[in-house]
Amino acid sequence: MAVARLFYKMIEGLSAETLKEVENELRSGILFEQVQARARQKAAGVVNSQQHRSIDGLGQKKAAINSTSFHYWGNREGYGCWQDRKFLDDYLRDNPESRVNSVGTKIQVGYQREVKFSKTYAPN
Repeated sequence: MAVARLFYKMIEGLSAETLKEVENELRSGILFEQVQARARQKAAGVVNSQQHRSIDGLGQKKAAINSTSFHYWGNREGYGCWQDRKFLDDYLRDNPESRVNSVGTKIQVGYQREVKFSKTYAPN
């Protein structure tokens, strides 16, 4: 009961427009979901900044995208947008915490470049 009175005191001075927006937010929770998704993405950014290895047969991991962002852009642009290189580059530019620090799996040791030609100068 005390919570309801406190809530009523908080909203009693709001305009009708703002009150309607508050009601919509309480019913849908979209802004709350956006804040939560951004927090999850930041936490994932810490993990993504660590060094990851490529997977043989699959290649280098380029990004780790949370499900909220994946479905938001999939619904907005069509799920084929994730196959578009330009869209993905733009997404990673705008969301750097999604970028994964990935390196190859094979280590090459002892490679020497074959010298085909070399310059030699005649003595004076």
